[in-house]
Amino acid sequence: MPFPALSVGVEVPTRCFSGTVHSLFSGACNLGIGLDTLLTLLPSEKGNVPCGIRLDDDSFHTILDRVRAGQPVACRSGLLRFGGPDLTIDLRRTNRWHLDLTSLQLDLRRLDRRHAWTAAWTELITHRCSDGLSVMIGTRATTAGEASAPVIRATLGQRGGQAVVVLLDGTATLRLDHAVTAIQSMIGLGPGLTPSGDDFLVGYLAGLWSTAGDDLARWRFLTTLGSWLSAAAANTNAISGAYLHSAVRGNVSEPIAILARQLACARDPEPIRAATRAALSVGHTSGTDGVLGLLLGCIAWAPEMKLHDLCPGFHA
Repeated sequence: MPFPALSVGVEVPTRCFSGTVHSLFSGACNLGIGLDTLLTLLPSEKGNVPCGIRLDDDSFHTILDRVRAGQPVACRSGLLRFGGPDLTIDLRRTNRWHLDLTSLQLDLRRLDRRHAWTAAWTELITHRCSDGLSVMIGTRATTAGEASAPVIRATLGQRGGQAVVVLLDGTATLRLDHAVTAIQSMIGLGPGLTPSGDDFLVGYLAGLWSTAGDDLARWRFLTTLGSWLSAAAANTNAISGAYLHSAVRGNVSEPIAILARQLACARDPEPIRAATRAALSVGHTSGTDGVLGLLLGCIAWAPEMKLHDLCPGFHA
């Protein structure tokens, strides 16, 4: 009997495709489809992702225990098979998950929306990591006498901070050349399956999609930047590149998307704080880097919200 999928992301083909098992982790199984597409099987405890297929925990672990990297997979008529009918996922009657960021039209000229953003920013500062790009927020410079690990972290934060200043300026002025220069130094920046620079960029794009509104110049900027970034994603690993490809199309993981929606809709600060904490909890540094990107992306087109005023200790 096929395992029923609980939900599938908006970018998952559900009728016909072929590929192989790309990689296996304790909480994910990635399937390589075509040249540059990865689908991800996830247990129910994980949030939805644009290219994700969520299963109940027992089904997920059964599949994880029985498949291997390089094994062929094929989907026909909505049934995803791993080498035989006894290991099949049914995609035919599955909820399709999608949160359209462009429909949010987050407007930070509104005082209540600025208050919502500030509530999320305060949570980020309170719960930021000692690793990743969030160290750029109010971090003092590292002295030569300190240990090597803090030096590495400070260097990462400094490089990221310098790029963020250029990126924010290029976005605010719709200068594609400035934005591209900044992004070039951020793709693949930092360690991990999804490097800090990539996680930041995914969040940053989510912020831009959420605040573009009906401004045609912003849409043209986003479209052109997305075309360039899709090609540049080849400079990072396949897993991180898949998330960047989705973000270029305005699709991001559920925790970041839910936080963006709360910023645009919530009237009470507590749901915003809860959504921020949930997004921050993803991975070791992915959550903090993604939230930082989202919040800075949200203010890129909000001239009344200046970074140096929001964070006097910004380490750039």
